[in-house]
Amino acid sequence: MLLALGSTNKAKIQALEEILQHYPLLANAQVKAFSVPSAVADQPLTLQETLEGAKNRAIHAFQMCDSCNYGFGVESGLCEVSAVKTGFLHVSVCCIYDGKRHFTGLSTGFEVPPAILDYVLKEKMDLAHACLASGITTNTAIGSTEGLVGILTKGRLDRKEYSKEAIRSALIQLEFTHWYS
Repeated sequence: MLLALGSTNKAKIQALEEILQHYPLLANAQVKAFSVPSAVADQPLTLQETLEGAKNRAIHAFQMCDSCNYGFGVESGLCEVSAVKTGFLHVSVCCIYDGKRHFTGLSTGFEVPPAILDYVLKEKMDLAHACLASGITTNTAIGSTEGLVGILTKGRLDRKEYSKEAIRSALIQLEFTHWYS
């Protein structure tokens, strides 16, 4: 079995590879990573835009991979939530594409600190650059390593594990396709 991931981000690749061992359907699958466009903003600002980015990555990866069984797209972004202090939660979305159908799942969400969120919303920075500008990190590869979630949870939940949450959620629909027909 061959799986295409629409990202060359180290944390996302490791997340998918580690997840596979827990799913008999995918246990012997090989993962190929492709640099593909999300066709959305570098920093999605709505849940819909984040979902579209994941979906686009899954489709593009699937199309780039000969004999591919599934394309996976993982995209992180903001979604408006009026009931929280900042008005936004950060989420990760996974979309799995089999050539016809999409299977989608989300991670847990968390609030981005207001000082960092201001760089994203007012200065139009992506989250990685906003983290650098705010001084919360000097790691220029934060998006491929611990992620902001890793900093805010003091390593209790890093970018890889955060991506796994979204992948697991999407795999629910793939594993139980008959319930979602």
